[in-house]
Amino acid sequence: MAALTLDEFPSETFRGEISRTSQSIDMASRTLNTEIDVDNPTGRLLPGAYVHVHLKLPSQTRSVIIPSNALLFRSEGLRVGVVRNGHAQLVPITIGVDYGDAVQVTSGLKSTDQVIASPSDSLISGTPVRATGTAQ
Repeated sequence: MAALTLDEFPSETFRGEISRTSQSIDMASRTLNTEIDVDNPTGRLLPGAYVHVHLKLPSQTRSVIIPSNALLFRSEGLRVGVVRNGHAQLVPITIGVDYGDAVQVTSGLKSTDQVIASPSDSLISGTPVRATGTAQ
């Protein structure tokens, strides 16, 4: 949910839903083109108008950052190999932000999990593994 205000209508707030973004931040202006669907039955709001958008963000998001080379793309979905009791375990994850060489994992991992970097594509749960060190 987004609340929109316009200089033309200083005492009014309009409600809308984010429908899509350009998925790319303009490096010069540091802006992200975003489309917001707003009920506009009277036509007072014009397409392409500049508005002030107020977003309510989650108070706290717990996440873990891992290297991109730890990701396993499987038919059942995105997985990461972790070491548990000396064996590999494939864990389903959800990604938040993709930083290129690293990704934010918003669900599926704990900060204490030992993630397997550069796993073999043939890695399966239950494979015996031995941790040789921790990356910083």
